[in-house]
Amino acid sequence: MTLLNAWVLFGLIPIYYIYKKHTTPNKQTKLLYIALFFMILTVARPAYENAYVKENFNSHEYIIAVDASYSMQADDIKPTRYILAKQAIKKLIKEHPKDRFTIFAFTSSTLLISPPTTDFEISMMALDALNPKYILTKSTNLKNLFTTIAKLPMKHKNLIIFSDGGDERDVANLAKIAKKSSITPFIVATATKRGAALKKDGKYVKNLHDAIVISKINPMLVDLVNATKGKYYQLKTLDDIETLSDDLKTEQTKKASIEVKTYKELFTIPLLFAILFFFLGVTKFAQKIFIFIPLLLLSPINSKAGILDFYYISHAKQAYGEKNYKESATAFRQISPSTKSYYNIATSCYKMGAYKKAIIYYTQIRTKDKDLKEKIFYNIANTAVKLKKYNKAKEYYIYALALKEDKDALYNLNLLRKLHLKETKDVSKMMPKNQSNEEQKKQQKSSKAKKKKSGSKSKNSSGNSSKSGSGSASSKKSKQKIKRYKTSKKRKGTYKFTYKAYEKINKGYTDEKEPW
Repeated sequence: MTLLNAWVLFGLIPIYYIYKKHTTPNKQTKLLYIALFFMILTVARPAYENAYVKENFNSHEYIIAVDASYSMQADDIKPTRYILAKQAIKKLIKEHPKDRFTIFAFTSSTLLISPPTTDFEISMMALDALNPKYILTKSTNLKNLFTTIAKLPMKHKNLIIFSDGGDERDVANLAKIAKKSSITPFIVATATKRGAALKKDGKYVKNLHDAIVISKINPMLVDLVNATKGKYYQLKTLDDIETLSDDLKTEQTKKASIEVKTYKELFTIPLLFAILFFFLGVTKFAQKIFIFIPLLLLSPINSKAGILDFYYISHAKQAYGEKNYKESATAFRQISPSTKSYYNIATSCYKMGAYKKAIIYYTQIRTKDKDLKEKIFYNIANTAVKLKKYNKAKEYYIYALALKEDKDALYNLNLLRKLHLKETKDVSKMMPKNQSNEEQKKQQKSSKAKKKKSGSKSKNSSGNSSKSGSGSASSKKSKQKIKRYKTSKKRKGTYKFTYKAYEKINKGYTDEKEPW
């Protein structure tokens, strides 16, 4: 026999000293102490250890790699190679909800954009967050991709590649890496034999010989499939991905096993003794206070809730009903961290007007519950409206509608689109701290006067004619601060990947020569 929670027995030490302090404990008190001893033994979880048991489970695991090089912007397949590849990936993942997908983007470097997950929404948000505009590398390097995939911990790697192949030629080396690392490529040719001319800023891209660059499908991809015993697919329309999807469904399921130690729980025996001695000991009205001790310890053993959670929940609900949202949020924070507690904290923060705190708590909630996730997205959108972040609000209303039909979310989204609200910024907070409000107003008047009367002398923002130069200089600095602030704000909302993430895939882009 073993104790699964043996550390609980340390609780007997203070109980022993408390018992010794009683000068003349009566019969009922002794019975309660015995009941408490058995209750602690119950929480310690005595169990009988069984032998290890092998459990088999089925798993489908796939790695998707999408080519993000510049040639994928060609439009020989509509709307473009890259956009159609993204749509095909979304459709493929949606048709395999139980399978686990890892997503990479690659050019001359390789970037992990979504770790292994079965959560469709996370994969889609990660894929949409990748913006080729911020990828400076232009060429396609399949060798770097295969080398990166080879380092993954999976024993067998099913690699689905969406690419036009670039100018890759070294089939033998790629096949060697694939064989050594157990990589089976499913290559989806995302281009045509006819190809298309590449454009940049509306003009055709030309090589060093002043000839227009035409990007076509690389025939080497077929040779690579034959050398690695993979499969080859041609992507021209979204319906073409069905063939790959069917092949994945009919592929033989990989079976794995794991050894699990099992136990036969024996906690019911000391629990019965604890209940017996407890009811024998509770005989007087003054001793009924001891009822609360075993009742608290009778909570589910695997529960993660704290002992006083019931009190804080009751207090939080009461405060929320009385519209005392600040006190309600404080009480909810005392509860053991969980999805419900974070949701209640966020809602209380929203009700009391602490919208930024509400956003923080809403975004920390992780759940697979579709209905709860839809409510979270809807509440984030409402909070964004309160913060006058209308673009973000529209984005999260769309997220909510993608998960579930919601009349309120649809109404709010349509209303935002009709009103054409613009996000406002408090310019006064962007001004230098050493300037007063009067000085700021004078600067604004001065700037208007400059526009009306070109060539006139600038006025002093502080009202002193002998310091007119310093006033104009401070005005320029304040404008530069506002410009930098706006630029940083715009960048922050445009993409979700950090600079370091793009820096990884942009590594070495300055050494590229005619990467098209």
